[in-house]
Amino acid sequence: MEKNQRHTNSLSTESSPYLLQHAHNPVNWMAWGETASQKAKDENKLMLVSVGYAACHWCHVMEHECFENEAVATIMNRHFICIKVDREERPDVDHVYMEAVQLMTKQGGWPLNCFTTPDGKPVYGGTYFPREQWTNILEQLANIWETKPEALTDYGEKLVAGMQVSGIIPSGSQESFDYSALDQSVKEWKSMFDNRLGGPDKAPKFPLPVNYNFLLHYGKIRNDLNVLNHVELTLDKMARGGIYDQVGGGFARYATDVEWKIPHFEKMLYDNAQLLPLYAEAYKAYGKVEYLEIAAGIKSWLKREMRHESGGYYSAIDADSEGIEGLFYTWPTEFEDQINRDGFERFYHTDENGLWEDRIIPVRKTGFREMAEDQEKSETGIIHDWNEVNQGLLKERNKRIRPQTDDKCLCGWNAMLASGFAAAYHYTEDVVDLIEAQSIVAFLEREMTNHETGGLYRTWKNGTAKINGFLEDYAWLIDAYIKLYQADYAVSWLEKAKAMTLFTLDHFYDAEKGLFFFTASGQTDLVSRPVELSDNVIPSSNALMAHNLDTLAGYFDLSHFRKKASRLLGAVQEALTSYGAGYGLWADLHLKRALGNLDITITGQDSGTIEQQIRSQYYPLSTFAVSAGNNNLPIFHNRFSKDRMAVYICRNFTCQEPLYDVSQAIQELQKIYDPA
Repeated sequence: MEKNQRHTNSLSTESSPYLLQHAHNPVNWMAWGETASQKAKDENKLMLVSVGYAACHWCHVMEHECFENEAVATIMNRHFICIKVDREERPDVDHVYMEAVQLMTKQGGWPLNCFTTPDGKPVYGGTYFPREQWTNILEQLANIWETKPEALTDYGEKLVAGMQVSGIIPSGSQESFDYSALDQSVKEWKSMFDNRLGGPDKAPKFPLPVNYNFLLHYGKIRNDLNVLNHVELTLDKMARGGIYDQVGGGFARYATDVEWKIPHFEKMLYDNAQLLPLYAEAYKAYGKVEYLEIAAGIKSWLKREMRHESGGYYSAIDADSEGIEGLFYTWPTEFEDQINRDGFERFYHTDENGLWEDRIIPVRKTGFREMAEDQEKSETGIIHDWNEVNQGLLKERNKRIRPQTDDKCLCGWNAMLASGFAAAYHYTEDVVDLIEAQSIVAFLEREMTNHETGGLYRTWKNGTAKINGFLEDYAWLIDAYIKLYQADYAVSWLEKAKAMTLFTLDHFYDAEKGLFFFTASGQTDLVSRPVELSDNVIPSSNALMAHNLDTLAGYFDLSHFRKKASRLLGAVQEALTSYGAGYGLWADLHLKRALGNLDITITGQDSGTIEQQIRSQYYPLSTFAVSAGNNNLPIFHNRFSKDRMAVYICRNFTCQEPLYDVSQAIQELQKIYDPA
């Protein structure tokens, strides 16, 4: 037993920060696995599968109220085999029992608490429970299991059967995708726009970058000013609100209010990995230097607080410090330092617009462009002043006790960040972003790859990788390889993407259903094999694989990849049309197809310069292929001339005659994006 610890359970040998948080509870927690499952069977006890993550505020609350209480722990230990799961390490377990709880209660969230039979079939569940209610549930379930175990067993079997039925999707059969379904989807979606404050028209407000990526692309391609204005408004309000850490950079997980003022203070790697390229792309689309500065703030925070010396990035930073939510990030109403007070008051609200629970959340008064006009100073000059003020505030803030960092590195989330850095480079041409993307991928290849099987590991900490990867991990690394090719045009990235796609098809794809399971074919420890279709805070892994297949089909001329992507996309058409906000990544692929799978292939000695000139314009969802010399990538077949540069513009797998003048190429592209 560790010094000064009254209790220690088997979680003390785990590496997950979330599991270690519970290592000294009086509850006899066990990690998910065969040992816990067999113990439940041997002792004929119900299992409690309790799922959360290290940065989860309400997980901490329930731990303090219930799991640290010895009387509650006594009941749990007597009647149940209690299993703690880090949802970030085991998203597959979380998927299964979240689906079960949602079927039972019509709602979900974390902490997730699901009771199961000894063989893992769910029988009761919910999210956060206060102590008295939790105790009553424990006693009632224990009594039912003792007196009428067949009732729970029968219910569990029926629920698992229902989960398996709910996972069946219609077979997609469409080959062509026009704008009509998207137009209908966006029409419904607009009714949920908050056109005063941005985002959805109710709280809580999640950033959901994948949705604003799609809406930005749709607004540009369909020339829908209402949508473009809504995206701009949303990005402005998020960038100026409390959900963005104005002092230190990076976004919190979501805002609890409609004004983006009050964040749920934990910071997640996956949110910022997606918001970084969104703001970089928005800078290209709207020309706002403010967006470039927000992207820079995200990068600065990531490298300062989230980067491990080996090149990987940590998962999250907690919302709480010293037992108080948001204490680290908020400010007292009275400043001891006059310089910091003057600087704070220049940029941030100190009245009710910033006040929260007797402290102040930094909420920016206005945009940089508006401040520049008001003060007769350049926008970049205002940003320089803002950064100077924040440097002083950050120095002061760093004297405080910091929230805990969840210091495990997850494969999929790191690959997502590599993709984000590579995409940011595509829009800003900051070579540092490209170098960082390459560094993260090198870390994943070195530390998180099983070099015997070619597969991926899910999690890494202190030099040790473990847990076989899930579809999410493979899909994001494939995407990162593709984004890296689209940044530096080294064909080796595409070769790696293709090889990993073939591995993923072998281990995750169901040819009969035409979809990817979240878990690999050899995994046997779940009562149901989950399928991820709709987007959440992390976009659908099936949607991302559909994108990957579609893009690689173009580069390698692989019709069977394209057919698989079409089948996947066709299967979600009804859901996409009726509720686009839950299928943003699918909608983006549909939009790409409706645009005609626009490929821009540039060959010849000056191809790099020509590509930069074309990319100075904004052409969303176009796919570039660039080569100064001949190579074996099929997209370049019969398209290289050593005597001169050529641009091939192809749609619907049919190419125009090659263009030898860059201004002509830009004119043709303008016709596609602005047909009027």
